[in-house]
Amino acid sequence: MRTGLFSSLRSLLAFLLLLATVFGGLAVLSTSDRVTGNPRRIEAEWRVQADLVAERLEGGLLAVEQELLFAAQSLAIQGPGGDPDAPARLLAAWQRLHPELADALFADRAGVVLAASRRSIQGADVSSSPWFAKALSGLVVGEAAQGSRAGIGVIRNLIVAAPVGEAGAPLGIVAVQLPPEWTDGIVAGARRMLPNGGRGLSIRVMNGSGRSLHDSGPNAQGPEVRATVGDVERGGVGWLVTLRPPETAAPALPLLILLGAGLFAAAVGWLLGGWATCSLDLAEALCRQEGQNRTVAFPLTRDLNRLTGSIRAAIERSMVRERLLQEKRAALARSRDRIRAIRSLSGSTCWEIDLATGKVVWTDREDEQGGTTPERVCNLEDVLAHVEPEDRAMMSDALGTVQAKHGAVREVIVRTRSGAERISGRRLAFRLSAMGGAGTGRIYALSREYFEPLLIAPSVECSAVSVERRSPGLARPRHESAIRRLG
Repeated sequence: MRTGLFSSLRSLLAFLLLLATVFGGLAVLSTSDRVTGNPRRIEAEWRVQADLVAERLEGGLLAVEQELLFAAQSLAIQGPGGDPDAPARLLAAWQRLHPELADALFADRAGVVLAASRRSIQGADVSSSPWFAKALSGLVVGEAAQGSRAGIGVIRNLIVAAPVGEAGAPLGIVAVQLPPEWTDGIVAGARRMLPNGGRGLSIRVMNGSGRSLHDSGPNAQGPEVRATVGDVERGGVGWLVTLRPPETAAPALPLLILLGAGLFAAAVGWLLGGWATCSLDLAEALCRQEGQNRTVAFPLTRDLNRLTGSIRAAIERSMVRERLLQEKRAALARSRDRIRAIRSLSGSTCWEIDLATGKVVWTDREDEQGGTTPERVCNLEDVLAHVEPEDRAMMSDALGTVQAKHGAVREVIVRTRSGAERISGRRLAFRLSAMGGAGTGRIYALSREYFEPLLIAPSVECSAVSVERRSPGLARPRHESAIRRLG
């Protein structure tokens, strides 16, 4: 026998309410801006932050370029015939004003360093640097080392260089080195301008060749947002700023609220289930015929109240029917006892003859002496076959008469044929009548063995009258003077 998935209605309601609360809460949390927010809106906010970092880097480079162009104009005004120490003093003063710069230098068209903020690099040849040739024709931002390529882990200084004099016939170039700390300072200043100080954000800056110029912040696993430093099509440096926020986790407070709401819903479901179980317990008691006087003061639903009312009414009707059935059974048992007593006292055998089907059901009185009254079934033709041929017409006429005239009683005496059967070679007296509804083919009959009367000799005294027993259970005195018909 299979048991239910849930032990009771209480547990079912508690589970359903808890499940509904959890799924509803998850749906609300998943669509709430406090947890994940609108992905497009949040991505737009991160893109704004990445653009802010890119703008700060572009602004820092633009400030260095403007000061570098001012220094180039100053050196061009002095010209070759001016004070030879003036370029060195100019560059030294410039570095004092901007200590975040590494070195500043002035080189002629051949690439020989004529003046520098640091004397150790004066006279050096920078013509082989990849940025030098480009700087003769215009402003350029490059790297201080040759062979710069992506994947090299050595941190290199940045070079910002500009021509001195006319672009077609420059006197030389002026350049300034920007150390990695300069980029870190620019990004740190931009991070302070971000919401919450950019806490948890991973910021990385790469040059056009894919080499990392800056990498700060934790190893965040959120979606990556990119921004470009300057417009490449308009001569910008084309640096790439990537910003990666941390993965957004659901706040603890909404989860605690969701857990509390789920437990509260489960408790409410448990109480409602207990309330509904009262009606079910009453219905079960009514089915056991134990709760006829019990009621539920406040049913949970009208359906349960209607169900218990219907069960109560059905049980009451069943009890009335059971009581009537018991009374009928007792009356039927008494009727059977009376019929059995009549058959036993009269020594008769009871027959039920159905002319429509030709079946005969009969009970033998001799079987009742053993405490049993079996019903035997045979065909009417078999019964008539045991009757002498001369008496069969008389028996058939009697059956036809009682069938035609409902309620009539016919008596007939027939002889049975000789044979091995118990009733063979005897005379049987039948009393026939058709009972029941009109048109029925059933005929009822009582039969008993019939004996011819015997005359008593005159010399025999009355006190010596003997009794001859011809058949079991039936005795006839010899001094009966006349034939007496059955009945």
